[in-house]
Amino acid sequence: MTPPDSNSESEPFELLAPLGSGGFAATFKARVLDEELVRDWGSDIVAVKIPLGKKQEHVLAKEIERGGFLHLRLRGLQATNLVRYLGFCVFRGQLVMAMQYVSGGSLRGIIGSVGVQKPLPLDQAVEITEGILAGLAAMHRERMFHRDIKPENILMDGRVPKIADLGISEMLNSDELASQAGTLHFMSPELLGTEGASFPSDIWSLGVTFYEMVTGHLPFGDLSTPMGVIVDRIRRGEIPPPRAHRPDIPEELQRIVLKAMEHRPEDRFHSAEEMIENLEAWRLGGAKAKVNEELEAARELLSSMEPPPGAEGKLRGLVAKYPDDPRAYQYLGEYYNRCQRPGDAISAFQEGLKRAPQDALLHWDLALSLQRKGKKVEAAASLEQAIALGLDASMQRHAHMLLKALKAR
Repeated sequence: MTPPDSNSESEPFELLAPLGSGGFAATFKARVLDEELVRDWGSDIVAVKIPLGKKQEHVLAKEIERGGFLHLRLRGLQATNLVRYLGFCVFRGQLVMAMQYVSGGSLRGIIGSVGVQKPLPLDQAVEITEGILAGLAAMHRERMFHRDIKPENILMDGRVPKIADLGISEMLNSDELASQAGTLHFMSPELLGTEGASFPSDIWSLGVTFYEMVTGHLPFGDLSTPMGVIVDRIRRGEIPPPRAHRPDIPEELQRIVLKAMEHRPEDRFHSAEEMIENLEAWRLGGAKAKVNEELEAARELLSSMEPPPGAEGKLRGLVAKYPDDPRAYQYLGEYYNRCQRPGDAISAFQEGLKRAPQDALLHWDLALSLQRKGKKVEAAASLEQAIALGLDASMQRHAHMLLKALKAR
């Protein structure tokens, strides 16, 4: 990838390094030499997309001739998960597009080149997918769809994925898209057909990207698979289940991947927001199950007559790991009571109530520990709180009896 020859010493950019090349343009990291542009764009380092030929440059020129419509639309798209478009400019005698420079490389670099991909940890793949979906949601709200979502067009700003090539794919027709290396694998059935593409096509392409992240494979073949075979598989909806490549993928996560790649657009997620909601529900449900498993294991520590060595450290570790779960404080406080350390138990329960002031069981546990320390007034106040917040029937009766006894003394 060789930059165009310089024709003038008063150019707005100095090209620093090649960043990549596609079917439409080559992209370079560049230093902005024009001080007015630096003030306008807020940076002196940008990415410059230079058309590869006269035809591609003509497409850009036509956009400018149309009154800057694309320019205005792209300038209005500002979102965390979108590479910020900066503007059109003339450089070395041709029209180029300037964008925010993102230093972390592409998602393709994280997954690996086709043929040597490695599956990502599931939590990382889900986090990246949710970020891409947030960017798509911002585009779709502006009635723009991308048409070319794939790992090469997702740039990583640390852990934050950013969709690149905004506007470029809007200028391309499906034939031009199909001619780009690797893009065919991410094209939806309708983009290959005659019905035309719209927002569900972006969901499909994101689904293929998600599939590759979690499995380390493309669903319809690799670079050695004939294009005709890939097209037939996409059109027929022949998708190996992700678990065929990676059995540890949970069933619900596999369902989400495959729903994004349903053959009929109307059977996919209806919006990027809907897919985000499904991923969040899976993620939070999985996290809750993990918390439950760890806390139940901690509960087992307390079931033996004598808690094993290291029990206090494990329980305190769970408090640090799950500071918003009242059970962690309950188990730690119970451990201290078992060890005849009611003062430490009181501190544990009080710390938990700072996080979960509406937890009736923490108030109940605190009341019992305060009673053991002879603090009857404080114990009665905690019991009243527990009763007001709601205990189960048997505990409620016990609490009323204990409260009556405390106030009678």
